[in-house]
Amino acid sequence: MSRWMIVYKNMRWEEIDFSTSYDIINIKLLRKNESLNGRITKYNDFTKVYRVILSDGREVDIADFAEIDNFFESNKIIFKNRTGLHKEIRRYIDFSLS
Repeated sequence: MSRWMIVYKNMRWEEIDFSTSYDIINIKLLRKNESLNGRITKYNDFTKVYRVILSDGREVDIADFAEIDNFFESNKIIFKNRTGLHKEIRRYIDFSLS
């Protein structure tokens, strides 16, 4: 089961639901009940990661955290603190889109 999150540059993330039409994306922030619109600039269907430019100019990433969790578990990556988790998630997203 997918668990989609929007990841901001400061590594804050929120659970979302989204729909796409070509390179246009409509994002709904589930907790805040807000909607965002943007354009997909890069994506990787295998790792389920998208890079999006929002209509207000911010660049964000959208990732399936269930897929990230499976990757970390299968590669036996264990975190001792939150900073390490944030660095590994950022590295996973950046590598997926490179």
